[in-house]
Amino acid sequence: MNNYEEIFAKSNKTDAILVVQGVKLHVNKALLSYHSAHFNTLFNSDFKEKKMREIPIKDVDLHEFTTLLSLVQKNPMVPTGSFFREISDLMNLISENNVENLLKLADRFLIPSVKRHLELFLISTKKDRLEKILIAEKYQLEDLMEREIEKYQRPKDFKNIEDSRNFSQISNATKIKLLYRLSAVKHNR
Repeated sequence: MNNYEEIFAKSNKTDAILVVQGVKLHVNKALLSYHSAHFNTLFNSDFKEKKMREIPIKDVDLHEFTTLLSLVQKNPMVPTGSFFREISDLMNLISENNVENLLKLADRFLIPSVKRHLELFLISTKKDRLEKILIAEKYQLEDLMEREIEKYQRPKDFKNIEDSRNFSQISNATKIKLLYRLSAVKHNR
């Protein structure tokens, strides 16, 4: 049995079925509605899906979608097929390769608590500082943005910043934040 099959198996606590790439995922409407404005609307408004026995979820990857939903479950998935045992195991679920796709899904399905898990993961990674700032900007991750900008501690940290491939993609508003940080660093604030 696959890890997602265990987590999304039919039980006395599930009351809805989401179908992703032909796979049935048994879920709890109240849990998903609590964590997601998207699912709250889907399950509790006058949409046809409210009455459907099985609700298809289109244009998502099964593994990424089950990973996303598992992050609001008691036992999040981990890639090895084992269950969540310690908080550190949560980081096995998220990788630098899938974090942006998970952020896109968290935005699409309006699940802010998952975005926070992903933000905390990004804070802990060794990803390029400007790449993190770009991601923070794109997904409104304010804590990540502030922490990465604060990492600029010396004027030399700003050297060649404009040559970075990510710098040109950053908004003018974020560039202004970086300029303020440079000014603060130069004046030891």
